[in-house]
Order: sequence, then C-alpha cells, then structure tokens
Amino acid sequence: MNGSIDCVIVGGGPAGLTAALYLARYRRTTRVFDAGESRARLIPVARNVPGFPSGINGEAWLANLREQLAPYDVTPEPARVEAIEAVSDGFRIDYRPMGGGDAQTARSVHARRVLLAAGIRDGLPSVPNADELTRCGLFRLCPICDGYETEGKVIAMLGPAKCALSHAIFMRTFSRDVSVLASDLDALSDAEVASAAACGVSLIALSRLDAIRGADQAVQIIGQRGTVHRFDAVYPVMGCDPRTDVLGLDVVRDEDGMVRTDKHQRTSIERLYAAGDIVNTLNQISVAAGEAAVAATAIHKSLPHNAL
Repeated sequence: MNGSIDCVIVGGGPAGLTAALYLARYRRTTRVFDAGESRARLIPVARNVPGFPSGINGEAWLANLREQLAPYDVTPEPARVEAIEAVSDGFRIDYRPMGGGDAQTARSVHARRVLLAAGIRDGLPSVPNADELTRCGLFRLCPICDGYETEGKVIAMLGPAKCALSHAIFMRTFSRDVSVLASDLDALSDAEVASAAACGVSLIALSRLDAIRGADQAVQIIGQRGTVHRFDAVYPVMGCDPRTDVLGLDVVRDEDGMVRTDKHQRTSIERLYAAGDIVNTLNQISVAAGEAAVAATAIHKSLPHNAL
C-alpha cells in the first residue's frame, strides 16, 4: 500500500474534477481515479453551463477541467476502484489501473478522506448503438438540459408508462408533439390517461422493441410486426443506478438508492463524502460542481491544519 494522502476522489466527471481543483488549491494531496464513465462525456452540446454562450461539448468541457488541474500536479488516473474499506484513520482504497502493461495489477492506497463522485449509470434500451445515438443527440438523457432545443420537434419518452408520462407532460413546455412509448400503458389510471389527453400527450403502445435506428437526423423505433415510429429525439426514461455497487460500503441511501448526505456532503460514514449525480439532487453539471465545492471545503476543514 502506498503512503497516505489527504483525499481520494472516485470519479472523474464534473463533481470529481471540480473537487480535485478545490482540494489542490487548498494544498491537499489528492488522487482522482477515473474509470472514464462520466455521463457528461456523452453530451453533444451543453447550452446551460454558465460561461459558454455557444454551448460546449461534454468531452471538451471535461478536457478543459483536466487542463485546469494540470498546473497543480493533479492528473486523473485511468483506474477502476474495486473496494473501499474504512480503517481507523481513514480508508483503504483498492483500485486497478486501466490500460497499459499493468492494467491487471491491483493496487491499494490509504487516504484520510474519500469523496464519492462516480455518478450514475443511465438505463438505456438494449440496443448496440445506444451510446452512439446519445452522442449525436438522437437519444437524450436530460430534459432539463436540452428541452429548450426541442421546440418544434417530434419527441418521444420511452420507458415505463407512469415515469414516461410524467416526463412527457414536463416536455410539453417545449414541444407540441410529445408521445409516450410504453409496453405497460395499462398501468396508467383513468386520471393519468385523462391528464395525458388534456396535456396533448399521445400514448403509443409498444409491446416489443425490435430495433432503434438513427437516420436522416431522426430516430426510427421499430416495434412489433415492423411498425415504424419516427421521432426527432427520444428520451429513454428507464431509471438510473448510482455507481456504488462494487465499493463494499454500507452507506445510507435514499429510497432511490442514491447516497444520502448532509449540507456539507458528508455521508453516514465518518470521513466519507459524496457529490454529484450519485447524490439524489438535480442532475446538472452546475449542481455537481457546487456540491463538489462544498464537499472539498468541508474535507479541507476536517483535516489537520496545513499551515506553511
């Protein structure tokens, strides 16, 4: 096991990289383990991130953050954290580097504090081109982020009927042509069906999903008997899972499985913090960055004073 450091950050997305920047500027020794799974990398153009009038590509924004970290000698390490164990004076973090000749060599490091910032795993349709469709904007993951750009477009919410309908009604703020594609429309109550009609939301039964194709800047969803439904964009609303499943931590979560924190981003485990989408708040880059700033400052204050 390597020597102890002040903080290990699990995740190299908006929350993880922002926290690393703050901790580095607090002169705290910090390592960032990044498995390369941030959902921000799939964003074609983010137009609601402050300071970018023309918007910015998600991967480019992450690259900017990594560049901003470089002068502080903090370089996110391609690695997957496999376990975190609480010990008397902090945590033992087991991780495995990704890529290169030592990719299969497991390693360990001791840290006085740990910040969980690994984000969430979006539920997507079981089609091989799901990531590609997301990167080009035909699949969209965040109505709050890009709903404004759907004005005048034909939109579908794909997923369990109740959840899809809730999102579809929200999307009527932006588009006049919104549909729900679901295999369980019978799960909707009479009141919900009436609400859909009142809001101008179409309900389309999709008993089986055979394929999803992107063509001519549109999404074609092929259902049973070859029925084709065409949309300008599709929002899969199939839930999400926090990326904490392999860490071995008995941390308190909410009813959705997200990590509970207090106002300082502290979890139920002493010295363990969490920020970003892994916490059940508004899943936005600006929110993740704000929580990361709060967490990093709380971590700094909780550690022994590091006066020059």
